[in-house]
Amino acid sequence: MPKRVRIKYCGGCNPRYDRTAVAAKLRAAFPEIRLVEAFDDAPVHFVAVICGCASACASHQDMRGLDGKMVITSEDQYQNLEYAIRAIM
Repeated sequence: MPKRVRIKYCGGCNPRYDRTAVAAKLRAAFPEIRLVEAFDDAPVHFVAVICGCASACASHQDMRGLDGKMVITSEDQYQNLEYAIRAIM
């Protein structure tokens, strides 16, 4: 069964970068994982909260990944997200 990574986006009120491009990079870097954007009750291994600015106002307190969660607020933090996901593979 492939690892599941939930993507949570902020509301996009003040984005400083293309948040969906970050998700596209993840899809390209990890073709073996299943990225899910819609909320369902199925467990996920990791939660990636992709916020468009430093406010990081996306609500994610109720989201849990079996292997962790990371919040990023800039495209510069993508590499950290990729490393975190690689660590659970």
